[in-house]
Amino acid sequence: MAHMTEVKRRTVAGLSLALVLLLAPANNAVADGNVTVITNTADYNFAQQITFSLEATTTTPITKVYLFFAATGDEHTESLDVPFKQEDNTLSAAYLYDLRLSPLPPFDTITFWWKIEYSGGSDTTEKESFEYIDDRFAWEQLGDEENHITVYWIKEQGDPTFGQTALDIARASLKDINAELRAPLPESIAIYVYDTQDNLDAAMALAGRDWASGQAHPDLGVIVVAIPADDFYTSRMERYIPHEITHLLVYQSVTPAGYKYVPEWLDEGLATANERLPTPEYALVIEEARLQKQLIPLQDLCVPFSPDPQTAYLAYAQSGSVVAYIRQRYGAQGIRDLLAAYANGASCTSGVQEALGINLYTLEVDWRAGLEPIPQSQPQTPLPAWVQQAGPWIGLWLLGLLLAIPMMGRMRRRR
Repeated sequence: MAHMTEVKRRTVAGLSLALVLLLAPANNAVADGNVTVITNTADYNFAQQITFSLEATTTTPITKVYLFFAATGDEHTESLDVPFKQEDNTLSAAYLYDLRLSPLPPFDTITFWWKIEYSGGSDTTEKESFEYIDDRFAWEQLGDEENHITVYWIKEQGDPTFGQTALDIARASLKDINAELRAPLPESIAIYVYDTQDNLDAAMALAGRDWASGQAHPDLGVIVVAIPADDFYTSRMERYIPHEITHLLVYQSVTPAGYKYVPEWLDEGLATANERLPTPEYALVIEEARLQKQLIPLQDLCVPFSPDPQTAYLAYAQSGSVVAYIRQRYGAQGIRDLLAAYANGASCTSGVQEALGINLYTLEVDWRAGLEPIPQSQPQTPLPAWVQQAGPWIGLWLLGLLLAIPMMGRMRRRR
């Protein structure tokens, strides 16, 4: 979601759970040949520490050794003056980075390199990188090379049928959603499926992130969801996976620079409308809000949704309904025109005017009219008895439903 800049892709090829992530090739000479790398490694414990190590041969006395590293989704590069040892012609240096004090983005790509200074010059090693995954668990994987999709699930979570189901849904969703959006496809899509919400929450908390039951990291082509391998896992996959894939494709449609202009109602509305198994409760929530005259103005849905569970649930329901209306009235071209307008930096209101030829208020009026209110000549049917009895508990009911959707808490850039 919620909930959460790219095309810097990361093919997460074999997860080296032994923690030895990247070894530079032996005899990898750098710069003018004064330094020759023997080993260049980065070993980590998720959310605990990373140990960067360098061993090289050199024909000249070394004066300084610097380590540089950065996460793909982070503009900041760490630069550190690292203690080193030089004995005869062998140089060794190591640095222990404490992830508890300075977390790195989980499931991101970490790139690192060294600069070695000596009298009269310096050499810089080639850049190396590793995938910073949650190594507390053993992950199984299944991939689709043609579509560049890889699904990872916790080994104890389920048999290959579980992974194959996720992969099939991801592949079909990618094809169906992009038939409308016509976006450039990500270089790769990695989907990590946790077995419980608690394990996903713990991973995000350890890494200093606040994600919910689902999250798309569009700049990296990464999706993280929580789906237990119970009797209902297929239905959850049919909701969560298409929802998050939509965010990736919206990002691809508008480019990194344009993504910040896409209004929340369109981004989340498309994701909600593209769920392969619709949430039936949405219609009930919209109808109740209409009768109570509590529908959220579309202008208020241009920005990230309220953290209040009831309001957020209604916001997702409305956004999906508005997108469905636009599809019916203006077709797939209308959706593409909207994304094109926002890709060019249009505001929430001007984008609608440019793409659909109407203002945002008129769009909202037309959408509300399409909700088919009960004619005034007919007595209004009261809400079902169970809804009336729910009364003050409706908030708790909605909150329970909210835990089952991959939306809240998306780490979105914004305003």
